[in-house]
Amino acid sequence: MSVNDIRVLSWHPQYKSYFESINRQWIEENFKMEAGDIAVLQHPEEHILAKGGDIIFVAVGDKIAGTVALRKQNDTTVEMTKLGVDPNFRGLGLGRLLMLEIVERARRQGYTKMVLYSNTKQAVAIQMYRNYGFIEVPVDPGVYERCNIQMEIPLAPPALKQVAAGIREAVGAAAEKMKRYNEKEVTEKRAPDKWSRKEILGHLIDSGFNNHARFIRAQQAKELETPGYQQDFWVSVQHYQDADWSVLIGLWQGINNNIARVLELIPDEPLAHVVSVGSYAPVTLQFLAEDYLAHLQHHLEQITV
Repeated sequence: MSVNDIRVLSWHPQYKSYFESINRQWIEENFKMEAGDIAVLQHPEEHILAKGGDIIFVAVGDKIAGTVALRKQNDTTVEMTKLGVDPNFRGLGLGRLLMLEIVERARRQGYTKMVLYSNTKQAVAIQMYRNYGFIEVPVDPGVYERCNIQMEIPLAPPALKQVAAGIREAVGAAAEKMKRYNEKEVTEKRAPDKWSRKEILGHLIDSGFNNHARFIRAQQAKELETPGYQQDFWVSVQHYQDADWSVLIGLWQGINNNIARVLELIPDEPLAHVVSVGSYAPVTLQFLAEDYLAHLQHHLEQITV
């Protein structure tokens, strides 16, 4: 089985029966179904989704193998609940994958705390929560009859949120300036061996497409080797000097706005993955993202000054 066989799926009504069957299995195996369980599992649209929550699933191949829900408590706090994995797929780390994904979804939505309610009989799950950073707190009464342990974790904003914001700000401000240049201003070279404004922007487009792929692939492997590219050749062979300036601006804005969106979605764990680009020294994914913004700002100064 490869990593491509495992996928996280968002809620769809056709998965509703799995939400009930997977959770009913582990609850009945260890405890008994409570009235609250029955209500939530049979009517998740009403008790979770309609109240601002979320439900996700993990699939192995074409089989739904696990599920977890996010239930809103208030504007700052959410509960992770109904985390279950089909017995046929246990031992593959799917519970941890579901936990990581639901935590990241809560962070991206701006929540600052996540809580969960469990029982000490679920020793493996509780150790997983502790390893991730959940801490034990006094138990809120009346949530579940079976609950004898409550845990919580603070949710910080996504680590690359500021980098993404910096990209959006730089792109938005520069695009407004660039739209005011005439054809002579964007094709003129300041020296025979220097790029014109069009060619610099073309280089930034190339940088965007190359790095976008790295930002995706580096999340899939703890160590990624990826080729560099010959910048002058790329600029020359694409004849950016003859391209429509307004088309280049739109293309550049589009790829960078998508890069900003992608960076905000990267969880904390892959940020430490190591990326080797061509002959350059290996760096972390986080450094690669931060350096991308610095590179972008450097060349924008050349265009807009």
